[in-house]
Parts: sequence; C-alpha cells; structure tokens
Amino acid sequence: MWLRSLLLFAIGLLPGAVAQSVQASDELPIPLIFDTDIDTDCDDVGTVACLHALADGGEIEILATTVSSNYEHSAPCLDALNQYYGRGTLPLGVPNREGASVNRGSRYASQIASQFPSRFKTNADAPAAVDVLRRALAAAADHSVRIVTVGYLTNAADLLQSGPDPISPLSGRELIQQKVERLVVMGGRYPEHLDPNVYGNFKPDPDSAVRVANEWPSVIYFSGDGEKMGTGSQRTQLPSSHPLRVAYDLFLGDKLTRPSWDQTTLLFAVRPDAAYWKVTQQGGNHIFPNGTNRWVDDAPDDHRLVQVIESQREALTAEIDRLMLHPSGPPPRSEESR
Repeated sequence: MWLRSLLLFAIGLLPGAVAQSVQASDELPIPLIFDTDIDTDCDDVGTVACLHALADGGEIEILATTVSSNYEHSAPCLDALNQYYGRGTLPLGVPNREGASVNRGSRYASQIASQFPSRFKTNADAPAAVDVLRRALAAAADHSVRIVTVGYLTNAADLLQSGPDPISPLSGRELIQQKVERLVVMGGRYPEHLDPNVYGNFKPDPDSAVRVANEWPSVIYFSGDGEKMGTGSQRTQLPSSHPLRVAYDLFLGDKLTRPSWDQTTLLFAVRPDAAYWKVTQQGGNHIFPNGTNRWVDDAPDDHRLVQVIESQREALTAEIDRLMLHPSGPPPRSEESR
C-alpha cells in the first residue's frame, strides 16, 4: 500500500500530460480484452495502434482481440495489425452468427489484409469469438478483466448468453460476474441520440445492444465522446507503407484528421483516474429497439457515462496522436518520481 501511495504522490508532482500518461494501479499490467468492428471507420486502426503501445509500455496485458463485424476482411485486417505490432499469436475470434450488416464494407480492411501477413484469409478462417472470450476469461484472475468494445455488441451478447461448455463449467453470465471488473462501450450520443438515420454503433445490431445494456452483470461505462478530437494528422511521420498510414490515407484521402471515438474509449478503460474524464453515475443508458439511445433517470444503476472535460480535449488529443505513432508506452518519468 505504501508503494501505491508513493506512486500517486510522485505522479502528482509531474507535468499534466506526463502525469496523465501513467496509470496508478495496485496491479499492472491490466488484463484487457479488445473487441472491434474494424470495418467502417479508420479510428479502429488508430485504436489498435494505441492498444499495442499501451501493452508495450506495460500498462495492459492483451488477453484476446475479437472482431464484431462479419465483413470478410475484418479478422484478417486485425490479425495483420496484431502481427505488425509483434503480437501475431494473440487469440482472435469473430461472430458465429449473423449480426451487423456488412453492406457498408470497408475502405481499408482488405488492403491491410492483403499487404501484411495474417493467419486468416477471411473471417471464416477465425474461431468463434464467444469461445475466444470464454477461454480468456476462464484463465483470468477473478474480478480483474476489463473488456473494451468499440464496435457492435454482438460478441458481448453472445458471451452473455453462452452456456457451460468444455472451456468452463460456468455460464457466460457467471463468467462475467466472476472475472470481469468492468465493460467499457463506445456507442451512442449523449444525453440522447434519437435520429435513426444517423449512424451509430448500436444500430447495426440493436438487439445485442439492448440485451447487453439491460442484462450485463457488471458495471458498464458508456463513451460517446471523441468527435471534437481529430487525430491522425501526424501519420505523415510514418513511412507510407506503415499500416496505420495506409488505413488512414485510404479512409481520409486528403483530409488530415478523423474523430477519436474509439481511442477515447480505450484510454478511459486503461487510465480511468486520469484528469481527462467526467464520469456520471446518476441514471443510465436506455437503448431503444432501433439502436437509438437516451440517458435517463430510470435505468440500471450499474451504468456510467464517460465524457471528456472540455479543458482536457487538447491534452487528450495530443496523447492519442502520440500513442498512435506507437512509441513504447508512456513518456519516461522524472528521476524524482522513480
């Protein structure tokens, strides 16, 4: 305990940007499962870069990565990125049923999959995400795992509804209750998003979104912030063949930046005690059958709303850009704080 207190005191002495880069915790690294659609937007690729930077810096241990999209090149794309960042053996799974429509396709996934080595040719070559999730949770310490989903909630719903099997005698609900510390979800707009014609992560598979919001047996943190934080402009510092630059160039063309919805969600999951966040505990997220949503008073009491403090947007944007260029973790701490 004294070591944690010393660390917290030392962090308080650091300049703001550096202090926010260091996640004080009794147990590092944080066991983390990352779930992504990685099809319709390039911020997923930026988030994968941040994910591996955080792992290289010792802040997290990536237990598994799963794809919530049925787009045939999403799994090969994610696997290619994992391999590029030196974790080519990470467990990776895909939905084993129809969920979100694949009609919107992807501007980059097939190109990444074809330009970089991957274990999979298409999604059909990857195992079921529900098995990957159950195996990762069964092997984890109790109440330790943070699950971050920045795509559709198909895989989370499948995990929730899964039954005992050779992987674990526990049901999915029981595994979540025993192993998961929190679920962090990117989706929705707040305080409400009632236009069914504007895209959002809950709408492609609304049944799964409603089920998870209403039935998930641990705390859910909802994040819909990030639109005002454009990142990616520094990708020109990377070689033109770097997969992040390939994906962002294909998606953005001549545009410099893309909003940072997914990166914001990941950073909160890993660094919830940083100065960037306002967390609302009152009320909860009501997701309607069409995937629209509203934060209401009459909702499950284990919902939390994560928002970025206005004065912290610039600092958080800079930190996301820094991590996307994939350094080895947080900036070095001063000698006084070691």
